[in-house]
Amino acid sequence: MNMDQPNTTIELPDITDIAVGVEAKLHSLIDTFELPGARLYGINVADRPVSEPNVCFLSQHPDVYELLDAPASALARMFDCGAVVTTGWAAPLGPNGEVEGAPSEHAQRRRVRLVVVVADHGVASVLRFADTPDEVVSDPGSATGSLAEAIHHFWFDPPVTLPSNA
Repeated sequence: MNMDQPNTTIELPDITDIAVGVEAKLHSLIDTFELPGARLYGINVADRPVSEPNVCFLSQHPDVYELLDAPASALARMFDCGAVVTTGWAAPLGPNGEVEGAPSEHAQRRRVRLVVVVADHGVASVLRFADTPDEVVSDPGSATGSLAEAIHHFWFDPPVTLPSNA
């Protein structure tokens, strides 16, 4: 460590605050709740108001898990945060705490857009429904399931080094 140079570690805002700001920015850019695939963005928030994130589109794929596994998705780690945007159907939970049947076939289904933001200091998500587009629901990282695991693996697991063909 060079003691003559200042420490350049930047402390980022709370991950939920970042997610809310990113979702608001993306809401102004994405005018649909039916995307052809999941999207990956690189996000910079350091040295700027949390409500004004710098958003950079990186990639899109019909399958969110393949998007996150793609080698090119590692580009997101060059930013302060990564954001994944998906759209689909949501349905209310039944008495057992799970959706009964496919959400797309449920009588009370709703179109939803989900934004998941991940950074070194955590994960948070924000969702917005098409029928109430002025309301958002945020989650400070308590989500579970296959997408939550894939996001965690994508950002926090060490990158895979492929053997060279030399």
